[in-house]
Amino acid sequence: MVAAIGSGSAGGTVGAAGSASAGSSAQIAALQKQITAAQKQLTESQKGEQTDASQKLQQQLAQQIQALQAQIAQLQAAAAQKAAQGDAQTASSADTAASPAKSASSTLGSIIDTLA
Repeated sequence: MVAAIGSGSAGGTVGAAGSASAGSSAQIAALQKQITAAQKQLTESQKGEQTDASQKLQQQLAQQIQALQAQIAQLQAAAAQKAAQGDAQTASSADTAASPAKSASSTLGSIIDTLA
């Protein structure tokens, strides 16, 4: 039962955490499902007799939950950073587009001042 949520499924999501794409919300949802499954398994393991093996399993599950939560935080941070970069680029583009108009009006102002 440990293999179902073991390092295989957690490792499969490491690549997902590396990219902040439009699919990051789907990746986050998949990670949340894995967290829910691990939490359920952890709860079940706590109901039985506490042996060294069950305690080791509980520790592994707790560590896995923390790792999945860290991956979600990484995805969220990457998505926020990407959004902030997009906003900054949009603002910069707007400034660049407005520059010729500012330049033309100041040139026109100079010509009017010269004529006066």
